[in-house]
Formats: sequence, C-alpha cells, structure tokens
Amino acid sequence: MSMSIKQRVTALAVLAALGAVPGLAASQNPGARGRYGVVSLASDFRPDPHVVAVVAGGSDSASQLGTGCVGFISNERPDYELNYANPGRHRLGIYVDGDTDTTLVVNDPSGRWFCNDDFSARGGVNPGIVFDDPAAGNYDIWVGTYERSGTGAEVNLIISEAGPPWEPMFGTVELSANFSPDPHTVDIIAGGPVRADTLAEGCAGYVNADRADYGVAYSEAGRYSLSMFVEGETDSTLVVKDPSGRWYCNDDFSDAAGYNPGVVFSDPVDGFYSVWVGTYSEESLGGTVSLMVTELAPPWDESGVSPAPGGDGTELVASGTGFLVSRTGHVLTNHHVIEGCTRLTFQIRGDLAVETDLLASNQMTDLALLKTSLAPADFARFRGGASVRLGDEIVVYGFPLLGDLSSQGNLTYGIVSALSGINDDLSRLQMTAQIQPGNSGGPVMDRAGQIVGVVVETANNEYFERERSASTQNVNFAIRDSLARSFLETNNVGYELAPSDAGPLAIADVAERARQFTGIILCYR
Repeated sequence: MSMSIKQRVTALAVLAALGAVPGLAASQNPGARGRYGVVSLASDFRPDPHVVAVVAGGSDSASQLGTGCVGFISNERPDYELNYANPGRHRLGIYVDGDTDTTLVVNDPSGRWFCNDDFSARGGVNPGIVFDDPAAGNYDIWVGTYERSGTGAEVNLIISEAGPPWEPMFGTVELSANFSPDPHTVDIIAGGPVRADTLAEGCAGYVNADRADYGVAYSEAGRYSLSMFVEGETDSTLVVKDPSGRWYCNDDFSDAAGYNPGVVFSDPVDGFYSVWVGTYSEESLGGTVSLMVTELAPPWDESGVSPAPGGDGTELVASGTGFLVSRTGHVLTNHHVIEGCTRLTFQIRGDLAVETDLLASNQMTDLALLKTSLAPADFARFRGGASVRLGDEIVVYGFPLLGDLSSQGNLTYGIVSALSGINDDLSRLQMTAQIQPGNSGGPVMDRAGQIVGVVVETANNEYFERERSASTQNVNFAIRDSLARSFLETNNVGYELAPSDAGPLAIADVAERARQFTGIILCYR
C-alpha cells in the first residue's frame, strides 16, 4: 500500500489499539502456549527491553477480530506469551521492529483484543501497543504482516516499560532556531554495555546501543550554530547522529571542559538529531549527567562566546565592542577592530551571535559600520542637546580582555578631562573612564545614556616613558559623536537623536540601557 493511503489507515489502527476491539475469530486461541516461547516479567524488569525474534505473519486475516485490525496473523497459537506481574508503576509497551511491514494483535488478561498497524512516524511501518495502566496476568501476542506476501520474515518482538525502541530513552524535544530558554537541559543516565565504536568508527566509551538516549527535532536552521554538551561528575562521552545519518563523536571537548564532551554543528540542518551519552569506562556507567542543547557558548567557556557560525575553518583572532545605532541592525565600531577580519560576528549578552557584513570603514577616522540581521527593540541614540563640556560625567560600557574579565560586560565612568586628543586633535575627547583592549568601538555615554563618543584608544605609556620620561595614568580617548554622526550620514544610516531635555539617570540605569544595544564583536581569520 502506498504511504499516503497507509497514513489514513494508521489513524484508524491507533484508535483500535487504545480500546477493546469487539469480536473474536475462533481460530485464534489465547489460551494456547506461545509459538516462540513464554516469559514472566515483573514491573521494573531487567534487562529492559526484553527482545525475542519471531517469524511474522500467517494465513488468517486479522480483520476477523474486529474493526481496526489489519494484516495477516498465524492461526490458533499466539506467537508469544507474556506473564506480567506487580503492575502499577510503569506503562507497558509491546512493539515490533523489523524491515517488514508488520502489524500487532494482543489479547490482554481480561480477554480484550488490541490491534495496531503503524505506531508513529519515527517508527515507520513498525506497530506498537501501549497499556497505560497494565493489569497483571497473561498477554497473548500475535505478530502479523500487512501484506500476506510478507509472511515468513523474521522480526524482533520487544516488550518494554521505557517506551518504543525507535524513540530515545529519555525523550525528545522540538526546538527552533533562537529557542528559549537556552540552554535546553535534560538529565541523562550515562553509559551502557556496548562499545561506542560499534555505532560509529572512532567513537570512545560505552553506550546503550539499542536506542538513543535523547532526540532533538531541530527546525529553522541556518542562523546559528547548534551545540550539544554534557556536564557532570562522570567521565562521559558523546555520540550524535545528524539528520543526514552522519555520525559525530567526542570525548573531552576542551581543557576548560575537563572530562566533559561536546559536539558543535557550525552549519546545522533541519531534522532529527539522535544523541547517545556514554561513559569513558565500562565501570562508571549509571551516573546521572546533564545534556545541554544550546545555540550559545559551552557552559564551561568563561568567555561566554557562542561558537562561530559558518563552519569555514576560520579561527578567532581578536575581539572588540560595537553598538547598535539603528532599528535595522546597523552596528558602529572602530576600523581597527575589524581590520583584516575575514568574518565578523556580533553578540549582545544573553542573545545569540549573528554574522555581520562590513558596509563601510574609514581608517583615518577609525570608524567602521557593520550590518546585522537584527531588528532591535532598543538601540543607541546620540546626544541631542549641546556638546559635552569639560568636566561632564561620562559612562563607558564594553567587553575588554575577552576571557579574563566578565563576559557580561564591564562598566567604567569618569569625566571629560579634555576636549581634544593628542596634539590637539579635535576629532577626539579625552576622558578618565578606564578602558582596556577590547573596549575599542564601544559607546561613551552621558549621564542620560546618550552617545557622546566612541571608545578608540589610550595613551601609549611606553612612548611617553621613552620620549618624555613620564608615565601616563588613565589617559584615554574617544571619537567625538559629531564625527560618528557624520560617518553614519555619509553611509545613509538613519540614526536617532535623544530629546535635548533628557534628565540624568543613575549610573546603574545607564548601564542597563547600554546592555540592550552594546555587544561583543569577534574577528575571525
């Protein structure tokens, strides 16, 4: 039968599996001993799943048992018999897994009949029946084939309290790009009895090979990297099969990660990712660890920088600061921040790193304009009143010394200490707010949170010690806002001015505002 027709039949068959099917064909004898054996299992049985090979199909039409039953089954004796004891704690599932299009018929301890053809989309043409509140007693099981011609194929009959064999052991999550909360975290019992290299060559550790531990159904791929990390006290390993069927393995992700593994998909695709969490040694299986699915940085990465999208082999070589200056995602920064970069990303803390395009750059003014796909709810606005005066208070926000200082951003404040730069350069302001490498390109704000400059440089102490025999202390410079505005106008960016009568804010409020539009710029080569 074609898949489209089959799907319509499946809907009816699932309903049949959920309730009793009236009628009984005389040739099926629930009291007879199972053709392929009898098993006695109590709730919490081990190993789970219990698996037995059976030959599917027969000469009798299952439709004789009632509406919703399909396929062909053996006459008289059931194929298998389950004696189930101590029920009540778990659901009881009976499934068939094989290459043949099979069906399933079960007679429960009360004498009711249940039938199923196709259990779920991921199960393909495999059937299954789940008893949500199983009773103690005998379950007589027939494994049929959808077509009479399929009779004689060997398949696996699976009895489990842990769910269908084609579904991950600890569940499945559906995530779309830019999902929240990020990371998505789930507890997993790590390890299993099978060497991971039986799943894919080169994989380390021991896993439960019968089924994946977790599944991630991912959609709207393309904007961000997708990563999976494991964190816990157990020395764990990680195996992932992507939607194309390609395998990825990792033991220890990085020095900072310790024994924790991770797999990063720099260019993920839509589809289903099957995840196995293993243990490095056979003796350490059974420990509980956290599996994290994220579009951000590894949990042990102090920089907080998300993996770079693109997957083109470039490396992170430098970082700086930039800030959003329009509703359409324009970012202003320094020329020296982006100089020589083959790829640039921009990331506001708590959000995702996005690729940027370089629209314009001017070495003389040391300004650069980037374009992102962002449509920010808030962005920087330039001072709309009079220019800053000598002694005015200013606030600087940025991301200095990546990996050493706080990844959440750093705030400093001071005053305007001169209205020109070195050699009376009128394109600059001098300020006492402290800056470090990585602050370059960040916003300089007045006490109303309005942009009055762009951080650019600090005095070269080595030069002054050598040439002037003097040590500079806290001599820092910013590009004047008038020059930055002229640069934006030249490049047709619709920036905005703040109201001229805006009153002063607490420094903490200025910081909160700056965090909404200021981000870290990463330079890759």
